[in-house]
Amino acid sequence: MASEKTPLPPINSIGCGNELSQLQTKNQELVQYIRTKTDRLLQVMGTVPLNPDELDDETLLAVDPIGIVTEAFEQVLEHLHTTNNDLSDTRDELQAVFDSVGAGIIVVNEQMEVVAYNYYSLGAFFPDQLGVMGRNLRDLICGHEGEECILDQIMTTGRRVEQSNFMHEGRHYHLVGTPLKSSDNKIFSMVLLYTDITERRAAAQEIERLAFFDSLTGLPNRVLLKDRLNQMLTRAGRHKEMVALLFIDLDRFKEVNDTLGHGSGDLLLQIVAERLTSCLRTSDTVARFGGDEFVVLLEGVEDREGVMEVAAKLLAAMSQPIELFDREIYSGGSIGISLYPHDGNDVDTLFKNADTAMYYAKEQGRNTFRFYSSDMHASALEMLTLSSYLRHALERDELYLVYQPQISFLTGEMVGVEALLRWKHPSLGMIAPDRFIPLAEETGLIVSIGTWVLKEASFQVAQWINRGLPPMRVAVNLSAKQFRNPGLVATVRTALEQSGLPAYLLELELTEGMLIENIASTHETLKALKAMGVTLAIDDFGTGYSSLSYLKHFPLDRLKIDKSFVLEMAEKSGDSAAIVQAIIALAHSLKLTVIAEGVERQDQVAFLKQHCCDEMQGFFFSRPLKSEALEELLKKCMQGPDFCLFNY
Repeated sequence: MASEKTPLPPINSIGCGNELSQLQTKNQELVQYIRTKTDRLLQVMGTVPLNPDELDDETLLAVDPIGIVTEAFEQVLEHLHTTNNDLSDTRDELQAVFDSVGAGIIVVNEQMEVVAYNYYSLGAFFPDQLGVMGRNLRDLICGHEGEECILDQIMTTGRRVEQSNFMHEGRHYHLVGTPLKSSDNKIFSMVLLYTDITERRAAAQEIERLAFFDSLTGLPNRVLLKDRLNQMLTRAGRHKEMVALLFIDLDRFKEVNDTLGHGSGDLLLQIVAERLTSCLRTSDTVARFGGDEFVVLLEGVEDREGVMEVAAKLLAAMSQPIELFDREIYSGGSIGISLYPHDGNDVDTLFKNADTAMYYAKEQGRNTFRFYSSDMHASALEMLTLSSYLRHALERDELYLVYQPQISFLTGEMVGVEALLRWKHPSLGMIAPDRFIPLAEETGLIVSIGTWVLKEASFQVAQWINRGLPPMRVAVNLSAKQFRNPGLVATVRTALEQSGLPAYLLELELTEGMLIENIASTHETLKALKAMGVTLAIDDFGTGYSSLSYLKHFPLDRLKIDKSFVLEMAEKSGDSAAIVQAIIALAHSLKLTVIAEGVERQDQVAFLKQHCCDEMQGFFFSRPLKSEALEELLKKCMQGPDFCLFNY
């Protein structure tokens, strides 16, 4: 049976028209949507927006929105990739610059957490490179005693903050902190720039030390000393107080320096500096003024008695024995004192007056102190004038020698003379030896003057012998500077050769103090002199060290008893008499000849004769005579055996 077809529904023209209308309406809505979105997409892409007349609806409907979006997205991604690469390169370049800066740079946010840093920071603040980013910098650099946190200062003030000496882990840094602000003036991060100034600071301190401190002792030098004194005077003037300036000069320093060497001299200065410092308060100042000179400043002085106590304490410290390379040295010092405002209102005047008082103290016997007084100025001016005159005295023939006879107890005859220096100035007249000889020592003129004395005395005695007068010994005093002069032995040899005087008739008188300095060098010098045949004597025995050691080991010939013992001795009592008797016995036991100087009375002669003294000299027999007068006396001594100075 044939199948039957299902009949089609009837077409409703009205219904189709409505559906078509709806479809067209939707189509227009879609076109408008695509147009709007495409236009916006093109705007975002930076192209010109669509003109509605440029595309008809069918063309627009043919546009592939997804394709457009995809292509646009690819372009955006490509642009972003290029931009990121550029940003990465820029970031690497900036980081390279960042790391190459010779200072530390750390950037923190407002919570003080690290958001950026450079390589320099790793060594100073972040030795452990792990966990740097996000680390709280405040916990690391704040909390140092006596320092306000620089980050807190920036947050509080909102301004750039600087710290010139920030300490961290034993290093010194210069910190500069700068805030970064938003448009509404709020801090959103901070940049910390820091530079290690440890070496620079140490170099600056070294420069300051060299400029203001003595390199040997570490004490303030004269530049810093004068600055401190200026400050003290300003304060003292404001509060009506006194300031004391003590000018200290070491005694016998040059002897140590010349004899034992500069190393010993430097060590002596260092020890003295320590001793002076230990005697003072922290508010006081002790400085090395130069050479062997020191200065002490005392602030807030109430009276002279307090200054005297300090001066006595300083002298006691300096006079204590000092061990220098297994040698015991005795030094000491002389102190001159000036007071503000009594002795001056300014630095230079106070220094000048203290210096004057110091020289006056030296004249009084050393190892003492003296306050400045106005009459010292005249004395200092006189010494300055004498010093100037003395420099020309030798070349102007103002110096001459006198000779004091030395008498034998055994025969009563003259057996020798002592050559003594005299100075007659054309306008000042006779100047006492105790005034100009210490001055010659201080100025160093004593070496050239001593050489002249040695040659003149040798020549004079040789002349007397050539004229037929009896040979006699001539004693010449050597100064400490002369004895330590390397050319002494050659000078003595030249004097003997040029004068023709037999060496055994030349006697060189030394002091005990000269012998104990640098024993080895002294022994070599004495041995060289003795090898020439020269006689050696110890002058003023008993007033110095009186050590039996040097009497035993040095090649000496004679002891000379100091006149102070002779003057005070009595025949049967008194300490001086006992000392004289002991010296004579000691010398004879060592096979040394003994001569007493300063003999003025008959009772002294009797005592010395009773105790077997060998020789004498003094006013009892004869005053020092010029060469012409002594020559006449020698001629009288030749008249016969009955004539002798013992009865002269």
